[in-house]
Amino acid sequence: MEQLKYTLGPFELFAAIIGGSPFVLAGILLYNPVKTLAELVPLIQQSGTIAIALTILFLSYILGGTVQGLTWRYFLGLCSLFKKDYLFLGEQIPQRYQALQPQTIGDDVSHLDFNDRLVLQLSKHIGIPKKLDWMNSRLRAYLRERNSPAVAVAESFIASHIMYRNLSLGCLVLGVVSCVNAIRLGSLAPLLIVPFLGYGAYLLFWQSVSFKKWQNRELILGFYFASIKEHPPEQSENP
Repeated sequence: MEQLKYTLGPFELFAAIIGGSPFVLAGILLYNPVKTLAELVPLIQQSGTIAIALTILFLSYILGGTVQGLTWRYFLGLCSLFKKDYLFLGEQIPQRYQALQPQTIGDDVSHLDFNDRLVLQLSKHIGIPKKLDWMNSRLRAYLRERNSPAVAVAESFIASHIMYRNLSLGCLVLGVVSCVNAIRLGSLAPLLIVPFLGYGAYLLFWQSVSFKKWQNRELILGFYFASIKEHPPEQSENP
């Protein structure tokens, strides 16, 4: 229970607040457009009461949680565009599984490499789902039943992944808002930060890919060692 409270506590809270902050800022800039970032400072100072600060934090949390479905589609679109695999081993798992079909779990597997032994354990204990995205839920359920610390580490990674993908889309939204404000104000000054926002969105996307892969890797490796500890693979005895 302590592990469950830890994984469901601060990770999602801070990921949602930080990930939602660009969208709140975009709303503020749409309501009160400024030419430069320097003009934003006195605007924040004018409204810098505790009540307003708490309201902004609350709105950031709500927006950070609300846009997660949208940012997931955005993330998948960029992964497809840049041909980036965000899963540990990725398509190697079903490919190795097909190649190992004649192999049975009861046979001597000591001659197989680590990845092949891992695939055999996956097929034996949780199966190989048609969609690899579904594997994480099976892995989490397996590890939670065995109270594995890998779940807490994986949850911290997925929270960071959500935060970075939200920030990536938020930077793009801020870039669009800057373009809109440039037209409204009749000034090119807001456009100066657009290239930096675009590059920032790109870097944040790549970081979100890394955290997603680390989360999947932590679950898979945690599962492997938990399954080996509970059910050591059988090895045939040589005469």
